Amino acid sequence: MPTFVYTARNDQGAVQNGQLDAVSEDDVLATLQRRGLLVTSITPQSLGAAPQPAIRRTKANRRMHTGVSTDDQVLLCQQLATLVEAGVPLLKSLEVVSAQVESRRLLIALEEVRREVAGGRTFREALAKHSAVFSSLWLNLVETGEASGHLAEALKQLARHFEMAQHLQNETRTALTYPAFLCAAAVAVIAVFVYWLIPKFAAIFATMDGMEMPALTRIVIGVSNAARQYVVVIAAAAAGMILGLRHYLRTTPGRWMRDQLLLQLPLFKTLFAYIQLAEFSRGLSTLLESGVPLLSGLEILERSATNKVYGRAIGHVREYVKEGKTMAEPMAEAGLFPPMAVQLVQVGEEVGELGKMVNQMARYYEDRVETFIARMTRLFEPIAIVVMGGLVLIIVLSIFMPIFKMATGLRAGA
Repeated sequence: MPTFVYTARNDQGAVQNGQLDAVSEDDVLATLQRRGLLVTSITPQSLGAAPQPAIRRTKANRRMHTGVSTDDQVLLCQQLATLVEAGVPLLKSLEVVSAQVESRRLLIALEEVRREVAGGRTFREALAKHSAVFSSLWLNLVETGEASGHLAEALKQLARHFEMAQHLQNETRTALTYPAFLCAAAVAVIAVFVYWLIPKFAAIFATMDGMEMPALTRIVIGVSNAARQYVVVIAAAAAGMILGLRHYLRTTPGRWMRDQLLLQLPLFKTLFAYIQLAEFSRGLSTLLESGVPLLSGLEILERSATNKVYGRAIGHVREYVKEGKTMAEPMAEAGLFPPMAVQLVQVGEEVGELGKMVNQMARYYEDRVETFIARMTRLFEPIAIVVMGGLVLIIVLSIFMPIFKMATGLRAGA
């Protein structure tokens, strides 16, 4: 009968290593689970920790991208949760999901995590070495799941969190894509007029000796001539401004400026505020429902906030809570949390159901984001049409005004 080497954890999270004689890995797994252990790895003694080549061969046949998207995180959490809940050892689960991920960066991280777990480290300790891939939310929920023996449930919570985060990202892109498309279309139309149509009419107008051009026509022709003459300079300046702005926005002062500006933009400021409120409440709900202490949850949300202005406000709330005060009071003082959010948090603290209340708050603001985007899309379309139509009208008038003037002069001469 073969001997299997196993690594498992008890209810307190302590690591237990040992050997069992059994017919198969399934028998070992069943025996250990009857003992109340969470199995992290089972390896035949003769094979040691050697990787299975079948899993490795699949990497060469996959199309992989470089970054780690929210979709990658969702799939990883869902697959791990399913495997762990089904009783598959953690080490084997990591091997299986590694064979299916489509992110090269995530694959490298998972293989290193697998080696660390096989070496006796906890799942949380192994993930912590890749903080650029696995956020504080990952680490805290996994740590809580390992300590409580409910790792599968913690992974499900992570999956739900990333699903909602992905949904918010998609809604934001939808809100910004349509305006960007209309602006690009307007620029393309104006470029056709400036670089092709206006020069043709300008050449015609130049043959009309003695006729004074209307002021609007002279301005439009002047702009067209300048744009055509300095097209290289304009393109280089635009590219330089874009690159410089991108570099600046990666700095701390640049991120602060961007985040403050987003919360002050007419029409869009309400949308970005709703998004931040939804992110905050969804994240806090996930952490509290997974058993993470409130102070630790607020600290995680402060570091992971996508808007630094809200991150600073969450840090202010955390300092109050650290002193033994309630969350509702500093939230009201910050001026960034609407009375609705403050009231829900206050009720949750009073009745001892803060996790449930912030979950309701998350659903409310997620619905508000969707509703706002739908309304804004319907509103933006007529505004964009009016603006584009106005620009085209100005150009068309500048072209036809000299023609009308010439026709009027010919009728008067007749």
